Amino acid sequence: MIVTNAEQIGALLRRARKEKGMTQAELAAAVDVSRQWVIAAEAGAPTARVDLVLDALRAVDLVVDVAPDEPDDALETVLGRARD
Repeated sequence: MIVTNAEQIGALLRRARKEKGMTQAELAAAVDVSRQWVIAAEAGAPTARVDLVLDALRAVDLVVDVAPDEPDDALETVLGRARD
């Protein structure tokens, strides 16, 4: 999935947390942050620390894959090769 903003990351975090059956408090404890931080991150807080966001994503079994920014058709070519 290509994510273009903090709100999308937050939505993915929330969905994965719920699918994993975790509460916000449980995720907060796993990442060693406050429940308020989890609420803000799930809402797409643009100032959330990257290291903590990565920790939260790992806690719900998500990973980040960084790729070069390519024009849409070039990206589809790269993704198509990866699927083969």
